[in-house]
Amino acid sequence: MSARKVRVEFVDAQGQGVAGVSVKASGCSELETGAAGQAFFLVEDAEFAISANGAEVWRGALTSAPEKLVFKQDGSGWQAA
Repeated sequence: MSARKVRVEFVDAQGQGVAGVSVKASGCSELETGAAGQAFFLVEDAEFAISANGAEVWRGALTSAPEKLVFKQDGSGWQAA
């Protein structure tokens, strides 16, 4: 399977990007979101997970993952939007 770019975006309750979230995709280095709340990964694993601040927030197949995964901040952490 070839690698694919995956974009993740973390937003607050008002939909504004959240900077400084520590994000990791399986098989990739950990990154921090920029000012717009986004990070980009080049994922090679057929099945992969996304973790935010050490907690898994998404898991699935690379072939069925959307080009952009959006997570909204709530009282218990991050939820897929």
